[in-house]
Amino acid sequence: MIQLNLLPDLKKEYIKAQKAKSLVIAVSIFVTLGAFALSALLFVYVTFIQQFQISLATGDINKKLQDLKNIPDINKYLTVQNQLASLPALHSGAGIYSRLYDFLSVLNPSAPNNVSLGDLKLLTADNSILFTGTTASFQSLNVFADTLKNATVTYKAGGQGDPVTNKMFSQALVQNAGIVRSNSQTVVGFTIKTTYQASLFDVNNTDMTVKVPNITTTQSVTQSPNPLFNGDKSGGQ
Repeated sequence: MIQLNLLPDLKKEYIKAQKAKSLVIAVSIFVTLGAFALSALLFVYVTFIQQFQISLATGDINKKLQDLKNIPDINKYLTVQNQLASLPALHSGAGIYSRLYDFLSVLNPSAPNNVSLGDLKLLTADNSILFTGTTASFQSLNVFADTLKNATVTYKAGGQGDPVTNKMFSQALVQNAGIVRSNSQTVVGFTIKTTYQASLFDVNNTDMTVKVPNITTTQSVTQSPNPLFNGDKSGGQ
């Protein structure tokens, strides 16, 4: 069977171009409809859904902000500037507790009434110092207790003016004492609790000097054949 193509080449090109045009129009229509649909979805999201989410977030932020505002003195802790501004006050309120080591050489009585401290606790909560250690006898313990009771401190308040003198400790109480064995020797173990003056470790006080007057206050010390001191002992920062 013989087929003859009676369409001229020009006609074939025209038909091919029409098909391509129809395809392009169809694709354009679908793309346009898709763009309109996407735009509509974006409009709904931006206009309604996003505004609802923003409203929820704003409400949550305002609630958290109000909770923060209800915290007392919150502004003192929120900014770096306030933190830095508080440093001088913190420094001025700090204590120089290392002074205690300088005081110990003054507070420890001379031999044979000297003590050996095994533990030393400074408790800032109630301004107390616990002295725990051993000594040769109860007489030596009484000497040490009297030394703590009568020790005085002289300093310049705020680093200025005339020196002032106060008692180091408002009280010195023997909490416990008893015979113990240490290094094959019989000694007296003890714990003494003292209450120190706040000015003792105040960073603003300078020229601090500790003295132990040459006085006797207990019968054991009065009857002691050896004097506690030949004169005042002093020291400190």
